[in-house]
Amino acid sequence: MSIGDEELAPLGKVGILLLLALAAITAAFHIATGQVPTPGAFWITGLGFALFASAKIAVIARGRWISFGTGAMSDGVANLYRAGYWLMILGVLVTFGG
Repeated sequence: MSIGDEELAPLGKVGILLLLALAAITAAFHIATGQVPTPGAFWITGLGFALFASAKIAVIARGRWISFGTGAMSDGVANLYRAGYWLMILGVLVTFGG
């Protein structure tokens, strides 16, 4: 059995969800009050946007001006798209979550 085949225990899943919820609530509070506890981490969001934008540009280069999701993308470009979204989310949580 490889490492990728292992699954988290239900308690582990709940713990991760609680930590993500706490980070999101903390980030929302800081955004609402105009506080930026970790401004140096915003580069993560920029990197995510660059990956996302490059994936969208690849679709536009194929002649498709409007698309939603990864349906019009190759597997590699779709992975850039997904990674970009996750990095943008992570960047906001780290930057504003403190």
